[in-house]
Amino acid sequence: MIPVDDSGQILLDEYRKLLNPRTKLVSITQVSNALGTVTPVKEVVALAHSVGARVLVDGAQSVSHMRIDVQELGADFFVFSGHKVFGPTDIGALWGKREVLEDMPPWQGGGNMIADVTFEKTVYQPIPNKFEAGTGNIADAVGLGAAIDYVNRIGIDNIARYEHELLVYGTHQLKQIRGVRLIGTAADKASVMSFVLDGYTTEQVGKALNEEGISVRTGHHCAQPILRRFGVETTVRPSLAFYNTYDEIDRLAAVIRKLA
Repeated sequence: MIPVDDSGQILLDEYRKLLNPRTKLVSITQVSNALGTVTPVKEVVALAHSVGARVLVDGAQSVSHMRIDVQELGADFFVFSGHKVFGPTDIGALWGKREVLEDMPPWQGGGNMIADVTFEKTVYQPIPNKFEAGTGNIADAVGLGAAIDYVNRIGIDNIARYEHELLVYGTHQLKQIRGVRLIGTAADKASVMSFVLDGYTTEQVGKALNEEGISVRTGHHCAQPILRRFGVETTVRPSLAFYNTYDEIDRLAAVIRKLA
């Protein structure tokens, strides 16, 4: 794991120390789901490539919130999930460099990915069909396409700008409340405001918000090691999106202020 500083941003100097010629694959999230930190992916990729390693970028938390150019990042693989881009669950997408994918064997066999079979050999279809065995998840693929069209109609730059304004406003509101500790304060952040409140468990805070019709995530967010770096096991995580409003942030802050 790449160490982070007290704001939650990764330490590139420490990352360099982890790399050596035996490093084969570096996997990194572009935006932390627990902290909201936007990581310096381009630099991470370049350093990995300097020792001959491939890089997989997890864009699940970034793809619907900021403009991404996978070729500019230099990543070998880029993945994201459907439900994080307001589409169906149980579907995602993988982008990979052509030369890397062509060099890889398929991980699963089935119809549609076979061009020819004899007793002596199997010939696979060209990419991407080589990796799509059997009947595809057609309904969810259509749904994912519709979700991406929806995001594109609104405009990813419009979304990024508005969500950043919400983040700045919401962060300011929470900072004014006695007993609130924000977890993840990097200068470059997506619209995630993880926090804990003195005197309350995160579940208690989440329940109080839920009773007022405010949905947040509480728990470890499948990221216990990074939370333990900040001395906590769980956080309350409001995640802001383009459909949220300033009024909703005020309502959230009012509930927290009442508890405090």
